[in-house]
Amino acid sequence: MKHVKRFLALSLAAALLAGCVSCGNSDEKTSPTGGGSGVDSTGDGGTLRIAMTCAALPNTDSEPTEGQEGYRFVSFQLYDALVKWDASSETEAGKIIPGLATSWEQNPENPKRWTFHLREGVKFHDGTDFNADCVIFALDRVMNPDFEYYSTTCAASVGSFLANIESYAKVDDYTITIDTVQDNNAYLIYDLPYIMIPSMEAVKEKGDGFADAPVGSGPFRFVSKIAGQELVMERNENYWGNVPQIKTLILKPISDASARLAALQSGEVDWAEVVPVESLESLKSQGYQVKLNDYPHAWLYIMNTEAGPFADARVRQAFSMSIDREGLCNDILQGVGTPLAQLMYPGSPWYAEGVEEYTYNPERAKELLAEAGYPDGFTTTFVCPTSGSGNMFPQIMNEYIQKCAEEVGIHIELDMSESERVWDVMKVGFKDEYADVGALNTSFYTMFPNVFQKFAGTGGSFNTGKYSNPEYDACIEAAYAATDEAESTRQFIEAEKIFTEELPWVIVCNDRNLRVLAPNVQNFAQSQTWYVDLTTVTVE
Repeated sequence: MKHVKRFLALSLAAALLAGCVSCGNSDEKTSPTGGGSGVDSTGDGGTLRIAMTCAALPNTDSEPTEGQEGYRFVSFQLYDALVKWDASSETEAGKIIPGLATSWEQNPENPKRWTFHLREGVKFHDGTDFNADCVIFALDRVMNPDFEYYSTTCAASVGSFLANIESYAKVDDYTITIDTVQDNNAYLIYDLPYIMIPSMEAVKEKGDGFADAPVGSGPFRFVSKIAGQELVMERNENYWGNVPQIKTLILKPISDASARLAALQSGEVDWAEVVPVESLESLKSQGYQVKLNDYPHAWLYIMNTEAGPFADARVRQAFSMSIDREGLCNDILQGVGTPLAQLMYPGSPWYAEGVEEYTYNPERAKELLAEAGYPDGFTTTFVCPTSGSGNMFPQIMNEYIQKCAEEVGIHIELDMSESERVWDVMKVGFKDEYADVGALNTSFYTMFPNVFQKFAGTGGSFNTGKYSNPEYDACIEAAYAATDEAESTRQFIEAEKIFTEELPWVIVCNDRNLRVLAPNVQNFAQSQTWYVDLTTVTVE
């Protein structure tokens, strides 16, 4: 593999140099009011400008586009949900904490029913009151196709988080109930942070134009946006939680890593997500803050388990054993990712200790291919993103893995596409024009156990490869049905063992959430979640 590492390291360095040269000068951006961003950068806390990895601005309606980056920087800032992820600690794993619901409990006589007690005194950005009617309205908007204000766009974005909900009802002005599909489904709580609650009155008033002037109850309120260029928000002075320290938040979609680096170094932004790894030591020497932390987020391939060579588990295992994860993480990623061959990372309660993993062993990979009927290898196509939330450095990483697989006889043609097309393939599955695709490259957060069913359970909402294993399904069902947390955890670990053996997804590495902040950006905690708490940040 030495020649592969050397080739790709040189390729990455050349790409970095070319990108910096071509992106060093950015076009001047103007707002509808003319001149610069159109916001006042003075005032306590200052203005924070962030370069995101997405190619387009996320949708500003209650449910975003652009994957989890849309939630991280847009939805979680403009809106609130019943509960939310605590992204305030660098040393403790992220956990669910109250949001617009202050408490909740399961009905002991009806284990499907959960009662939520809502926060009183909350105002939306338009001054209207939050109450139970707003929650029912928000759920109808994404779950009831017959509802007057049903949004197909929002429903599609949040669909995978709705699968556990069977019904919902208002009890009184500040109490609602949600019934789950299964008994004892304590994992409903992990879906609820993604069901945003907009201003009911604003949606009614603006209809299809709501996304052009969105109204939520979150820590920031909408100011303006310029399509493809920037989204401007300002602090919500009346926020029910911690009022943000910064006055203004500006988000810029910059899909190219080198262009994000250039924007940071030129002073166009104060914060850049995922810059080229070759720049990190230089940035540190200039006083920039390089932020990394372990958190549950796997970079992976969803395998086509229905048809073609990868329908055979031995071929999936051979592909996994062709990948030099140590070389990728150490030589190419330079420590911004860590090798991983399971769905869950070692800090997870559902990680399977001591299980056999199909890690780098090219000779055994060749043997497995021969046993599966491919002694001379085969050719396949992988659909891969060019950028996007959590996808790290997909071009150079996929080229590295392409070279690894080539050495055992798996010839991969890379179909590099914008992340939105990759998401479309994920929703459609390996059929029609994608029937001959062998795998889909993406990344996923693995912060909660719902992923076992969603990603690989029979009929799972993100089971793109259509993997099906009754033994695996039985473990998930037993985990959901268990009333004892220890038994539930044990069953999920059993599911993890089957996943690691069968490899419906081939896991490559765990992202460490690289971002770089300018020296004057202070009081930010790099949490062990995919998300960020921007309320504490100051720009000095």
